[in-house]
Amino acid sequence: MTERSVSIVIPTYIGTAEGLDFLDVQLDALTCQDYVGDFDVVIADNGSPLDVKVHLDNHPTSDRLKLQYVDASGTQGAAFARNVGADSAAGEILLFCDHDDRAYPTWVSHLVAFLNEGYDLVCSAVEGDSLNTDNPRHVANVPAPDKFQPVGLYAPVIAGGSMACRAEVYRKLGGQDVTYVANEDLEFGWRAHREGYRTGYLPEALLAYRYRQGFRPGYRQGRTRGLALTRISVEFPDSGFPEIHLPEVVLRMIRLPFTRGLVPEERGLMIGLAVGQFRGALRHRTMRWI
Repeated sequence: MTERSVSIVIPTYIGTAEGLDFLDVQLDALTCQDYVGDFDVVIADNGSPLDVKVHLDNHPTSDRLKLQYVDASGTQGAAFARNVGADSAAGEILLFCDHDDRAYPTWVSHLVAFLNEGYDLVCSAVEGDSLNTDNPRHVANVPAPDKFQPVGLYAPVIAGGSMACRAEVYRKLGGQDVTYVANEDLEFGWRAHREGYRTGYLPEALLAYRYRQGFRPGYRQGRTRGLALTRISVEFPDSGFPEIHLPEVVLRMIRLPFTRGLVPEERGLMIGLAVGQFRGALRHRTMRWI
């Protein structure tokens, strides 16, 4: 059987030289893929302060990868960058990953094979160990692949950092919702499920995930996720997410600054998540007061 053409879309926002190094790691990993079909790589630049286009001109991987740079600076956010990248992609199958992670050599082939089992949209598990030896989490770490998906939820949780979708399905759904500050990939997957498309989760770690470093980046990530999760709970009433109770979330915000054993990034992530859920529950009037 002829392998389907694939386009890999990488939403990118890079503000430091280290970020360019991370992008190089990901691009180098994509040169090592065992997929036997054709694929190209679309870098969708979401208004990076550094000149990503210049960095990609005559890039060391350009003799091994079909690289395409697109300007995706019109609206801030990964959803907009993914949508612009998808619009520019030629592949029948769209794969999505982030610039600061690292795909395993089997990433493309395994996601495509899983998608071809009859799915329209799929994602895989990831691992948080190999890229974070000097920056480990102790509590809020990526769970083991067989425990990555919580039970009792509306549909499989789709993670945009390791995702595959049929191009025609992505476009029929109108892409990802750019009004989401985070978890736009989760909303996209659940919207696909609601529209009758088949979504799936591959419990195999196909990609190495890189944690943020420091309290503030962790806090910002957690806060936007908390806000988005409360919105998803409203838009998908059968989501399966637990209700937000005022005493519980306040207690978390009080305890977390003093909880031992947390590195700064995960402390920030967990406090930010609690703050985001608190603000989101007030905004959407879903707070339970007792």
